[in-house]
Amino acid sequence: MRAPLALAAWLLAAAAVPPAAMAHVHVARAGETLDQLATRYYGKTDRSMVLRAANGFVHPDDGRVLEGERIEVPESTLHEVAPGETWESLAERYLGSPRRGRFLAELNDRNLDSMPPAGTLVDIPYQLLYILAPGESLRSVTRLFLGAERDGEWLRAYNLSRKKKFGRGDALLVPLSRLAIRPEERARIEDLSPRRDRAPVDLEGQKEAAARVAGLREMYKAGKYVDVVAEGHALLGGGLLTVPQQVGVLTQVAFACVALGERERALDSLVRALELQPAMELSPITTSPKIIEVFRAARERAAADQ
Repeated sequence: MRAPLALAAWLLAAAAVPPAAMAHVHVARAGETLDQLATRYYGKTDRSMVLRAANGFVHPDDGRVLEGERIEVPESTLHEVAPGETWESLAERYLGSPRRGRFLAELNDRNLDSMPPAGTLVDIPYQLLYILAPGESLRSVTRLFLGAERDGEWLRAYNLSRKKKFGRGDALLVPLSRLAIRPEERARIEDLSPRRDRAPVDLEGQKEAAARVAGLREMYKAGKYVDVVAEGHALLGGGLLTVPQQVGVLTQVAFACVALGERERALDSLVRALELQPAMELSPITTSPKIIEVFRAARERAAADQ
């Protein structure tokens, strides 16, 4: 457990963080990488894994981002305790369930029956929605994001799950505390879309949607093209996807439409993807010539529509 003085120092340093902030938007410039953005906003290169997971990226291992890509930069926030509030009531308000009250207390170096007095600032973690990749486990994800201070059982309990084993495609909520954007960078954030705040969010819906997005590629590889189109449109209509996730779903739908001989529908999907991510590219090495041809036509149509 961190020393109380360390927590106090963190609270003083983060006091300038506006309440209710959960994620800001950065618009990528040419040549930027997730490592660079993590250093810029958090002062720590290893926070790049937070940016990758929070945005649902499926990027090259070198972490390059595309020019014009909208990247959400998440952060934890501070809450000033009001009279009568409890860890359970705060957990219900911010974390989706009063049962997460004890975890919220622990993340603030307290226990469930030790509620600080009114006026005290407490840290509300950013809940990272993480989909396990092949070879990952509850233990490895805990170590990756929470370090040696927590174990897999702690994270399992936080997710209110009795599931014995987690593996590929499973969704987890990972609470990230002390995740503050550097004060000198806050004023320079390019906020082209409204800041995402702590209005009530459908956490379970987000978990389900992210897991379904992760399964689209496998569905396509299995030749279930009609299912890809149906599932893709259902996901896009749900309103729970980040911009990178929307681009990924639109691209998979386009691939499936090409396979089904539905060129115009594929073209429409790729035009929508380019509207969201104008610098989007497809590799001519790993993408079939038929899809590349439709993509070029979509780029021309998108340019003509501007």
